[in-house]
Amino acid sequence: MYLAISIFDFILQLVLFPVWLLAALTVRRLATRPDTRRLRRGARIASVFTLLGLLLAAGRLLTFSLMAQLDWALVGDRRVITTLLLLLPGVLATLVLSLPRVLGAARRSGPDEAVAMAAPRITVPPQLAAFGAGGGFFEKFLPPDRSPGLNYPVYGLILVAGALWLAVRARRRADRLSGRVPVQRRRGRTLAVRLGTAVVVLAVIGTALTLESQRSRFPDTFSMMKGTMDYGGGSTFAAGHEGHHGTSADPVSLHGQGTGHGTGQAAGAGAVSVDDLKGPTTGTPDRRYTLTAQEAKIELASGRTVDAWTFNGQIPGPELRMKQGELVEITLVNKLKDTPVSTHWHGLDVPNGEDGVAGVTQDAVQPGGTYTYRFRVKERGTFWYHSHQASSEEVQRGLFGPMVIDPAQPLRPVDQDVTVQAHTWDTSRGPVTALGTSDVLDHRTASPGQKVRLRLVNSDIVTRVFTLTGVPYKVTAIDGMDINEPGELTGRRLVTAGAGRLDVEFTMPSTPVRLAFEDAPDAGIAFSADGKGSLAPNFGGEEFDKTSYGRPASQPFGAGSTYDRKFDLVLDDWLGFYDGGFALRQTINGRVFPDAPMLMVKEGELIRVRFLNRGQEDHPMHLHGHHVLVLSHNGKPLTGSPIWQDTVLVRPGEEWEVAFKADNPGIWMDHCHNFGHAQLGMVMHVAYENVTTPYQVGGKAGNRPD
Repeated sequence: MYLAISIFDFILQLVLFPVWLLAALTVRRLATRPDTRRLRRGARIASVFTLLGLLLAAGRLLTFSLMAQLDWALVGDRRVITTLLLLLPGVLATLVLSLPRVLGAARRSGPDEAVAMAAPRITVPPQLAAFGAGGGFFEKFLPPDRSPGLNYPVYGLILVAGALWLAVRARRRADRLSGRVPVQRRRGRTLAVRLGTAVVVLAVIGTALTLESQRSRFPDTFSMMKGTMDYGGGSTFAAGHEGHHGTSADPVSLHGQGTGHGTGQAAGAGAVSVDDLKGPTTGTPDRRYTLTAQEAKIELASGRTVDAWTFNGQIPGPELRMKQGELVEITLVNKLKDTPVSTHWHGLDVPNGEDGVAGVTQDAVQPGGTYTYRFRVKERGTFWYHSHQASSEEVQRGLFGPMVIDPAQPLRPVDQDVTVQAHTWDTSRGPVTALGTSDVLDHRTASPGQKVRLRLVNSDIVTRVFTLTGVPYKVTAIDGMDINEPGELTGRRLVTAGAGRLDVEFTMPSTPVRLAFEDAPDAGIAFSADGKGSLAPNFGGEEFDKTSYGRPASQPFGAGSTYDRKFDLVLDDWLGFYDGGFALRQTINGRVFPDAPMLMVKEGELIRVRFLNRGQEDHPMHLHGHHVLVLSHNGKPLTGSPIWQDTVLVRPGEEWEVAFKADNPGIWMDHCHNFGHAQLGMVMHVAYENVTTPYQVGGKAGNRPD
């Protein structure tokens, strides 16, 4: 609902400004009409634009009210400024002062009516409304702020100054038209002054934009520890609080217990580097794998070709299969010509030094280089791996693959265990979405009575919707974590976040079964007894609601627990310069990487985080090194199975409250897994007390951790 309202509100913003501008211009010109007939006609036109502007303004107030009813935090920033503070005064003044006289002039006009229409109380209100509507038109240029009340006096002064300036200007014009001030027309001089003023204004604006563009550029190299340090507190979205700024690479020490702000300072003895937080260095691995990054031309099932970057010459990369508790050693070999790489184990709570994030836990592996990861597997379920160096390009081109971790003892044996990865490829014939390399319908054989498990992995940056048609089924795991007592479902739309996973299990009937997803309805997998049957997919079902699915079970903490630190994170966007370019920056609490808030924690603490999406796009928020327990959705606690996730999908207007225990020391990325959003600033970190990193963004290694 919020998304539809916000889109309608955005359309109103775009239309409101030109309509009020036309209203202001037509009202202002009434005083120059040469006769009563033209005055009446001009007043009718001005009345139409003014009434339309009032109608649109009422619509803006309605959308504001509807969003505020959903959650005040959705409007308690720029929308308060542009709607209530800037727009409303001019609209009300027009309704009370200007419109009655304009409507009167449209019905009857005397010989002195034109001069009377130049009065400031008639001409200024619609100009003030146009000024306020312009604030909405340029709303995305206003920085999102969790504490907009701090800015109210500034915008109030702007509004008052604008009103006074317009009033003085209108009074002078009225005097001139009435003959009290002689009119001396010096057109050449006036034109020269106006041109000169325009040149000066454009020069000032151009200089300011150039300086802002340069100021936004990243340094050649900097630490990921740069930015705002947030020590947690009991703040609300509307009130908010500011963190403290840390220095470039200094570890910090947290002072005091409980919620609130501490004071960052350089740590002394006992500081730990991420290089010290490694997996076991001794012992014979239970599994050894080698992943070789190399170029290859891959043909999809349809015949389209992909100029891919691959692991071991295939896309997706090879499935890495292991058992819970095993010691795993994975060697990354880079045979790409001029592209550094790394490998991150998405959803695995590995030691920080094995996390594979270039610029945070290691330097990117240069062409011709190798790097070895060693860790013991704690989880079980469906996961995946991908490059975390320039991820927006490298993952899209193919540097990813699935990971399946079996329990030490099988819990639910199945006859077929099928892993599928939804991904969009840039091919010789344009972008195409596929399951792995299958961009057409894949026919597979499954005998009636067989138990089938589908491991659905969304390796794309966007949200995907899967459906399973022709059979009842159960969702047995989300992000690799088991659901407690899952119930039987039929025909649901299985919404999967970018980087998210769902495990779905069913018993094969005697009739065909179809796995499909909305963005490629002609692709997917058709299961049948002879491997030839099929049926049409059904995309018309209800959306799967994970918050009420399954049955409750006891957990180590929950909604009623006492939390040591609380963080409120508002996701939004803001037009402006970012690293030298003009873009729609993706913000967290009004800031972008590398100045986005760094959540400071201490080992052993319980942490509560609340996300609110105030924008118009999905944000799959992924915390490295930890799983979070979902506490509530839009203020309502879960009524079904406990949900543990590593990637929480926060859709427009949604609020998700999650919690985790700080039990894995390090410096951990916490970012939107839409890599395009991460590229535009939606990256922050969770940093533990006294942990530091020697690695830098940029530099000789060319580290790009997005």
